[in-house]
Amino acid sequence: MSDILLKVEDVSHAVGVAASTIRKYSFLIEKQGYTFSRSNQGALMYDKDEVSIFKEIIQIKKQKNMTLEKAVQRALSNMSDMVDIADISRGPYDDMSGMSDVQDMSKAIAAMQAQMKAVLDQNEKVLLQNQELIRKVERLEDTSSLEKEKIENRDKLLLDAMKEIKETKKVIATSLEENRKALQKKWWEFWR
Repeated sequence: MSDILLKVEDVSHAVGVAASTIRKYSFLIEKQGYTFSRSNQGALMYDKDEVSIFKEIIQIKKQKNMTLEKAVQRALSNMSDMVDIADISRGPYDDMSGMSDVQDMSKAIAAMQAQMKAVLDQNEKVLLQNQELIRKVERLEDTSSLEKEKIENRDKLLLDAMKEIKETKKVIATSLEENRKALQKKWWEFWR
């Protein structure tokens, strides 16, 4: 296996079949216990040895009249550099100490790194969302404190206005009472 990983479209061009066929073959191969590399976004990725598996499957299908599943099984069994299917059927990093091939270990490590990167990316997104929520809450608190201050100012103005009205009513009432007394006094004086 090499370090260069190819996308489905690249493999389909190299092998001469549609990308959907490569995906179908990949599914059948993984059904046999083999695990392909995946990108951070989860897209299938292939190395040159895996491309040769697809070429082998296509060649077997052309030469012999057999089902696709049997062609996949035969291509996997014909691959000389493939690890025993029983070893591959384990997860890519269930037990790294039992892996005999350095390439399998590096593939498992790459898969773990891809998963860790995906988790870190997800954590970064959540962190950014949390920071945005905190900013929104702070803006709301600022807005609500301004609104509270406006309401307090309005209430103070209303209370001041009510006090003035009350004082004005007292002055008016006192003035009216004085005027009434003055009129009464003048009326009695008028008859004298």
